[in-house]
Amino acid sequence: MSLVVDKHVPVTMRDGTVLAADVYRPEGAEPRSTVLIRTPYSKDDPAHANTWINVLRAAESGWAVVVQDVRGRFRSGGTFVPFAHEADDGADTIAWVREQPWSDGHVGMVGGSYVGITQWLAATRAPEGLLGIVPGSTADDVTTGWTHEEQNLTFGFLAHWVSVLAASSKDLSPEDRARAAALVQGVTDSQYRTFDDLIKAAGDLAPYLPDWRDRSGEIVDPEAAGRVRVPALVIAGWFDIFGPGSIASYTRRDAAGTRQPHDRLLAGPWAHGVMGGWFPGRTYGPAASFDALDPTGLQLGWFETLRDGGPAPADPVTVFVMGADEWRSFSTWPPQEARPVEVPLRVDGSPHALASTEPVPTIGGRTFFPGYKVAANAGPRPQGSLGKRDDVVALVSDPLPEDTDILGGITCTLAVASDAPTAVVVKLSTTDRDGEAVLLAEGSSRTTASARQSETISVDLGPTAVRLDRGKRLSLTVAASDFPRLEDGPRAGFTVLEQAPALHLDVVRTSIPEQYPTIKEKAPWL
Repeated sequence: MSLVVDKHVPVTMRDGTVLAADVYRPEGAEPRSTVLIRTPYSKDDPAHANTWINVLRAAESGWAVVVQDVRGRFRSGGTFVPFAHEADDGADTIAWVREQPWSDGHVGMVGGSYVGITQWLAATRAPEGLLGIVPGSTADDVTTGWTHEEQNLTFGFLAHWVSVLAASSKDLSPEDRARAAALVQGVTDSQYRTFDDLIKAAGDLAPYLPDWRDRSGEIVDPEAAGRVRVPALVIAGWFDIFGPGSIASYTRRDAAGTRQPHDRLLAGPWAHGVMGGWFPGRTYGPAASFDALDPTGLQLGWFETLRDGGPAPADPVTVFVMGADEWRSFSTWPPQEARPVEVPLRVDGSPHALASTEPVPTIGGRTFFPGYKVAANAGPRPQGSLGKRDDVVALVSDPLPEDTDILGGITCTLAVASDAPTAVVVKLSTTDRDGEAVLLAEGSSRTTASARQSETISVDLGPTAVRLDRGKRLSLTVAASDFPRLEDGPRAGFTVLEQAPALHLDVVRTSIPEQYPTIKEKAPWL
């Protein structure tokens, strides 16, 4: 098959701004359905353009593929302000595609991270011809899902992401290029501890930063994505910074009444930028890799089902269960078979955490730091001696009486008395008989009371899918900091009170594992 590649094609937006796109398509006059990728990371970089779908393979399969630089990035005109123009620009680009002689009027959008949220935002405009979206490793809520975890600012991710954006800005003067390089190095060396430090260091390289602190809602309508009625195939990672937001973007469609029959959820043991199913010290096997699922075939097949009116499968949720190290499919998330279970906890050591001079360091988990492409500080990492620090309170459960699958959400309820309002960071680990604690999930909240007043808080630790063997314990650390994952700020001492601290889990017993359809049976949409 011969392909036609048109580079740097101008696409004019409603305000006259011209964006640049590359078009890959089969040669000939037959109209084609189109895959659209809108990226801030350069359409000319094949590593980014092909991250989620193989562009040439899609074209060889009979699809047109449009890869576009978003406004203000690389070859596109205008000014880049994260999130601000993606809804209208995405809708305008879809309208442009449908006007082309090589288009049959059907468009599907794919891509992850920022490329994923461009899809949610474009879909809020309900553009004609949009078949569906495949947002991967992203959240549909800019404030809660991107800039904050509950009330705490996701500093490590924002600092690294903003520094990368600044360094790759177009038309930088030599002086600004040097400033951008210094910003990248400062983030790498953890020179900045607070968001104000980052704002000052970035300056006019990232003029949008001050708008992110106050969560004013003016970035984009925070509820807009919840009104999207376009089918979505959501791809999530259990250790991805956007993992909880990805899962929430799928489940909230039920509450919003926007669930579509062909909606899908696929979740694996992946971190942001690392989708091989491996981490330092832990691998989940070759079947855990995103590539093992044939992502190009998976996504094109889903679009073809939408376009051609194919049936919706009975089990649209497919998740990788860590520990069992296998894929399973369900009709809902959490699975209908799951039931809520409360696991009592007891303090292991002192219930008092002192106010520290240095923050508790981040070790693994849902992170996006320099070195993320090799999971340098992400995923299920041993927590070492964190539980022995005098600014951390450790808690532990009794040994599990039987093999147990946690399939769904995890929350932790604590009664806390703090010296002053402070962050409360909870890390959940699995602890084996040898006492090694390996991180599974994490979350944070904040206290509001002061002067040692008792306050009960609930901390959302996010979703997961994991098999825990009989005899393992669930252990927690509770701290007032987690740097650089969260912004470093005032750290108050606190006490975890003996008022039944507990974990709340969605649990499926595993006495009859054959009851679950697995990837080996090949769900119809894979």
